[in-house]
Amino acid sequence: MTQPRNAQRRATAEPPGLPARRRQDRSSTPPEPRRPAAHGGDQEKRKQRLAITIFVMLLMAIAAIMGIGYYKEFYQPPRVMAGEIREVRFTMGDLVQRIRVLQGINRYQGGRIDLSRVPFEILQSMLNAEILRQASPGLAITVTEEDITQALRNQFFRAAEPGQTTDPGQLEQEYKNRQGAFLTQTGLEEKDYRVILEESLALNQLRLYWGAQIQDPQEQVEVEWVHLEPNTTLKPLDVRKRLDTEEVAVVAEDVGSPDGYANVAGYVGWVPKGAFPDLDDVLYGIAEPPPPAATDPGTPTPMPAPAAKPPLAAGAISDPVFTQQGVYIIRKISGPESKPLADNIRGKLNTELVLKWQNEQLRVGSAEGWLKMNLNSDLYAWVADQVQVTAPRVPPPADPNQ
Repeated sequence: MTQPRNAQRRATAEPPGLPARRRQDRSSTPPEPRRPAAHGGDQEKRKQRLAITIFVMLLMAIAAIMGIGYYKEFYQPPRVMAGEIREVRFTMGDLVQRIRVLQGINRYQGGRIDLSRVPFEILQSMLNAEILRQASPGLAITVTEEDITQALRNQFFRAAEPGQTTDPGQLEQEYKNRQGAFLTQTGLEEKDYRVILEESLALNQLRLYWGAQIQDPQEQVEVEWVHLEPNTTLKPLDVRKRLDTEEVAVVAEDVGSPDGYANVAGYVGWVPKGAFPDLDDVLYGIAEPPPPAATDPGTPTPMPAPAAKPPLAAGAISDPVFTQQGVYIIRKISGPESKPLADNIRGKLNTELVLKWQNEQLRVGSAEGWLKMNLNSDLYAWVADQVQVTAPRVPPPADPNQ
């Protein structure tokens, strides 16, 4: 018997024996999707909390690294000790400020500074100034506030030209303007510059103190020389060989460089011992060293004295002598004889006496522990970087005479 078409479709779509209610459910709306178990939601929340925690820790690590970098780069170095004299301390920040002064002055005058050597030189000059400040009472050196004020006026005050009528108030205002422009250019306050002037005036008095100790006349030798620059491309031995057949004047005019003491022909004149310490062994020889004194077994062995050496004979020419100021090939003309000091040689001898006193103070202070210096390569590089970053960028003032 043939079944109706609808009955055939139901018989095909639904297996026999399916409950009527289930068939009714399947023919209605689809079932709701299954919800995840409760513990699955907790895992997602834990993952989110872990991710946030890691992110916060990373932020904290980055902040810590930046903080350490800032501390090491900007906060710590300016406060690190650069030098100390009997508990009077100079920091790296003080050193940078003093170098900026020199940089500003040189820029003001149209020059530049060499950062490859200046930090050490400025630190040493700061230590020398403090040593002198503490030693001044024993040397009868006194610098008053009136002395400093007068030095300021000598530097910046311009009197009226002869025959020119000018209001004194205008001259005073121009003096203040010049001083203010200078302080702006160097990045200084007046009180800081007064300290620098005080140190300069004290150093001048130290020069006078040692200048008074110079004996005049005194024993000297007459010399001429060929001076070559420290970085010369010439071979000093080749220059020396030329002097076997040529006059010093000829060679000096050809290849010599000026040093402030010899003329273009290489003639220097009369030179006392101590005016050119690096040349003393050649000009005056080395005396026979005394026999070594007996020492205790536990005492460190002293450095051996240099061997005796005769002075350069009159008319003889030395081998090249290498110094920080350059290479010297010397011909002794005559002497020794007692002669009055030439003005320029007296000034050179005075300068060397001051340097000798300063170097001796540095040596004694280091040995006794009341002097400390701290300038390693890292701090040196930091100082140079800071000076370059904070260099004055104000253009030098125009010359009113142009």
